[in-house]
Amino acid sequence: MISIKLARHGLKNTPFYHIVVLQSRSRPTRKPIEQLGTFNPIPNKDGSKDITLNFERAKYWIGVGAKPSDSVARILAKADIIPPRPRPGMPNPSPSTPIKAPTTPSA
Repeated sequence: MISIKLARHGLKNTPFYHIVVLQSRSRPTRKPIEQLGTFNPIPNKDGSKDITLNFERAKYWIGVGAKPSDSVARILAKADIIPPRPRPGMPNPSPSTPIKAPTTPSA
């Protein structure tokens, strides 16, 4: 089975991740089948985090059946490649009846 994971690189206290396609049982530090992009979790001066992603290849691997890890699934959901996973403990939104204001009897 194939999975999409984050492989950590960088220095101590300055992580940098590669988004890679691997066999699911292999360690993320092994040579990947393909590198899809990068993720820098340390915010820039403007407060944004850098993510580069090859959309076409990510869609291909998802279509082939690769399972993304939880952290990669959040990144792919923000890129609108896969639907977001439901958060545990949060109820699914369901249509509800609107609340009506109580009526006061007119005497």
